[in-house]
Amino acid sequence: MKSYVSLFSLIFVALFIFSCESEPVDLSDHDWKVINLTGTSAPKEKLEGLTLEFKEGQEIGGFAGCNDYRGGATYNREQIKFSTLYTDGDNCEDMNVERTFLSNLESSSTYTYRARKLVFYDDSGNILVEMERE
Repeated sequence: MKSYVSLFSLIFVALFIFSCESEPVDLSDHDWKVINLTGTSAPKEKLEGLTLEFKEGQEIGGFAGCNDYRGGATYNREQIKFSTLYTDGDNCEDMNVERTFLSNLESSSTYTYRARKLVFYDDSGNILVEMERE
């Protein structure tokens, strides 16, 4: 009986530790807004207007600061690859923010999701975009 209790305790501890390592997430379950964008000094209010939505069939879209954008993304639990992202091409005063946002997404190679935050990194592990769930 004592060995069953020990085995049960060991299994319980292993399951608990494993379940705490990472929070499973389906990125399409949420709309995302930018909270930090490397390469720009835009104020928080402008950044929060930048959005990302993962749609069906590996399609993505959102608002990039001046225009809506669209494209594709393939990803697994840690890696992500965005296709070239397209906009309608209208100009506005936030074009630099838009270009930086889209370029940073396209340069992303890995990501993490923890505590309602989605963070994209380049090949060297530098943070490119930080987002949170809306």
